[in-house]
Amino acid sequence: MAKVKVALDVSLLQKIVAATTGGQLFYVSQPEALPFLQSNPPLIEVNTGILDPNDSTKAAARSTAAAQDYLNSQSKPVEKAEPSKYAIITGAVLPEAKKRGNVAGAGAPTKYPFADMEVGSSFFSADSEHKKGDALKALGSTVSSQNRKYAEETGEHKSVTRAVRDEHNKAKLDANGKKITETVTLPVLKYNRKFTIRAVEAGKVYGEWTAPANGALIARTV
Repeated sequence: MAKVKVALDVSLLQKIVAATTGGQLFYVSQPEALPFLQSNPPLIEVNTGILDPNDSTKAAARSTAAAQDYLNSQSKPVEKAEPSKYAIITGAVLPEAKKRGNVAGAGAPTKYPFADMEVGSSFFSADSEHKKGDALKALGSTVSSQNRKYAEETGEHKSVTRAVRDEHNKAKLDANGKKITETVTLPVLKYNRKFTIRAVEAGKVYGEWTAPANGALIARTV
């Protein structure tokens, strides 16, 4: 059954994004929040633990990264994606996961062949292709966004307590140096496609494939 597209209040979303960017609280009612929460991916997060002191039917809301992307898409023409230059690999096996630091980073999903990949296929991106010389960090957020792109909401929601982050994605600290946390309500997702990324080393054999250089191997596992 096709999903029903819910009309979004762009003006309200712009206000939420502006408040989030400015580090201010913005309160919304459940009917106002629902269309944004039902969007895939969700455009806002609601903290039911913080209520409007003047209206207890409204809770604090903050925009997600997808909200700004959505607003940008409303004001810019859709660019035609260029054909991917990356070859799809068969027979490669992802190496074991290694403990690393932050793997967040910007990516350009239209460059990569996610849409054409079957379960068990993968593609390689060399460290040398990226400004900071680390394909794993550069493509981490791209892989996450692709997993969300092919996910669908189950209709269930869960409460998650997490660190509050600033515009640079760093955890905010209180006066005592402890991380500031917030409780948000997030939809439970079913992943129809799952992509996983691992760092690989030049010359090492992974399954039937040998890495041509240091970089990252991205595989579709579901």
